[in-house]
Amino acid sequence: MFAQFSALLYSLAKNEDYQLPVSDGETISDATYWIAQKSEMATVLSLYVFNAEKTNMQMLLEYEKNIRSDWESNAHNFGHLVGVFVIAGGDASMFDGVEFDEYYGQQIHISFWHINLETGEITVPKGQPKKLFNLREMISNAYKEMSNTTEETTFTEIKSRVEIPRSVAKHRWPIISIAVILINALILGFMYLEGYNENNIMVPVRFGALVSENVIYKGEWHRLFNAMFLHFNFGHFFSNAFGILIFGTRLERYLGRRMFCSVYIFSGLLGSVFTLIHSYYFQPHAISAGASGAVYGIVGAVFIYTRITKRSIEGIGWYIMLIYIGLGFVIGFATPGIGNFAHLGGLIGGILIGGVYAMACKK
Repeated sequence: MFAQFSALLYSLAKNEDYQLPVSDGETISDATYWIAQKSEMATVLSLYVFNAEKTNMQMLLEYEKNIRSDWESNAHNFGHLVGVFVIAGGDASMFDGVEFDEYYGQQIHISFWHINLETGEITVPKGQPKKLFNLREMISNAYKEMSNTTEETTFTEIKSRVEIPRSVAKHRWPIISIAVILINALILGFMYLEGYNENNIMVPVRFGALVSENVIYKGEWHRLFNAMFLHFNFGHFFSNAFGILIFGTRLERYLGRRMFCSVYIFSGLLGSVFTLIHSYYFQPHAISAGASGAVYGIVGAVFIYTRITKRSIEGIGWYIMLIYIGLGFVIGFATPGIGNFAHLGGLIGGILIGGVYAMACKK
């Protein structure tokens, strides 16, 4: 029973980007114990999985003492060091009479958990953290999967059924993304050839920059589309080109060219609509342009796709995208002249399209 549970938990830990020892799966399944590790922000979580039939409380306490001593000598290199001993099998009576250190956020702490492989009940002694990262859900999922298995299966069979595959590229070359960058660059070059400079702002207006009065009162709705290909200077262009190069190329290669086009156009248009509404009420004479709404749409699509499917794209996961989004809005609101409403509209557009696509991938 422990072998199946151990193999399932090992596979789930691998899918959740835990660092695991290089070892054969069957060895992990039958081992007395094995170790996995994961770090988020300043916390390092070490997971120790023990077979209750091959250990006892005295051995566990001695092992904890040795680990704690080693951690204390290296604590200056880390933030919080948290260990969780998961004892699988039997019942939680082995905790009876044992006094555990209460967890109150100290730098070093080792907690003891127990899971009954007959009932799936997880027992956490009083004063111990009951939630650390997604560990509790991961243990419960391993038990549920084991309960749905009618007969003993090998580690390889369990892994093939449980493991979530990494995203696989659909295209080798992101030709649409590169083409979009080149189109944006060419239009900016033509603007300068037409005499554009900071004192001649009418050039981008002639090229289709977004002006709310022209859209609302003159019916120039094409500006909602044209504006996502215009930029006011090379710095403005390069910042958006960088976003397309880093995230757009990955979206195109892994989610497809039609998906990239859909996200870029829909998010860019929604960003333009958000900008139009804001400008109409607060800055009716403002001139807006830029691909940032479309870029935030790409970011939003990658974020929601990796979050829902739990698949990374070339090492980029949802948490990295969330950090990028957060920093982008902090910088945007702290910097005058940034089109934050275009960013917001584009982000919403990308999340909508990316969410629908991700849910379809899960079916």
